[in-house]
Amino acid sequence: MNHTEAIQEIITVVPESKSEFEEVYRTKNSFMVINVFTRQIRNLIKKGETVILIRSFDKMNELYQKGDQALKNAVENVFIYSLDSLTFSCEKTYKNLIFSKIPTSLHQLYLRQIYKSGL
Repeated sequence: MNHTEAIQEIITVVPESKSEFEEVYRTKNSFMVINVFTRQIRNLIKKGETVILIRSFDKMNELYQKGDQALKNAVENVFIYSLDSLTFSCEKTYKNLIFSKIPTSLHQLYLRQIYKSGL
């Protein structure tokens, strides 16, 4: 799967993202696509929309598993890197809920990134 196919997949989960993807500069590469999706996930966290958030995590995992190398790199370097900032202002119970709903493979990437950074 490449970044243009990923856009269609993301829109099925988060229809509100369609308007952002209609702006051509946001769809030029995998990093921009995952950046838009990560921003949508941030909004879901702020709104407390857990059901759509869980579906978004599953879709992000699918993009990582089935995506081309550029898409995988974008998930690792945009989404995984942003997880701490996405949950920074959340209450501890909500933050724990979020991390419990992240698919195992993405959670392992997150843990690997933390350990690599020396925290």
